[in-house]
Amino acid sequence: MLLGISQPTFMPWVGNFAFLDKIDKLIFLDNVQFEKRSWQQRNNIKLNSQKHLLTISVKSKGKFNQKISEVEILYDKNLELIKKKIYHSYNKAPYFKDYYKDICDIIDKKYVFLSELNIELIKFFTNSLNIKIDFDCSSNYPDNFKKEKLIFEICKLNKCTQYLTTIGSKNYLEKFNAIPETNIKISYFEYEDLKYRQMGKNFIPKLSIIDLLFNEGKNSINILREGFKII
Repeated sequence: MLLGISQPTFMPWVGNFAFLDKIDKLIFLDNVQFEKRSWQQRNNIKLNSQKHLLTISVKSKGKFNQKISEVEILYDKNLELIKKKIYHSYNKAPYFKDYYKDICDIIDKKYVFLSELNIELIKFFTNSLNIKIDFDCSSNYPDNFKKEKLIFEICKLNKCTQYLTTIGSKNYLEKFNAIPETNIKISYFEYEDLKYRQMGKNFIPKLSIIDLLFNEGKNSINILREGFKII
């Protein structure tokens, strides 16, 4: 089994789903510290031919040490504004009608916790891309380990044969070729942001998956697979 571990981010970027397409199971790393103004609560779309950041308001005052799974959504007018911005950005896109209502329906469920909303959106996008994958959360595992050892323990408990992670993880994993005391291989991936049919004159890379889906529909999965590479 090929295992991946990543934080539940908000409407993740395109390359994240090329990664999900390659693995058999993803563990959402939700029991580590929340980082304010990170990808956990925001991502980029294309608005008026410019990169534009969508950010979900969360309750953070006096909660510096809260875990991702503990972060609550602040229900002001922010989420309504996010839906309107998505509409104005993409309502003329070829496949807008195929996904927009379902995205809004998920947002309108008013989840208490940010991670719940993020995970539900990620599951919707993987289904839309016809990606077959199992999901779990690190909060379901013992958490008395630091990040590196937590990842190792999760791999062991899942009895995977290979752990796949982003090339950026080499910063703290490069001394390991395999999970210590196991035969679980550690591999890294890169994603090349290939140009696809995108509304507007200029192509902007590294946007949320919604940009690709609204513009390319069912063909999105082929673009994802072409840009993905295991190092």
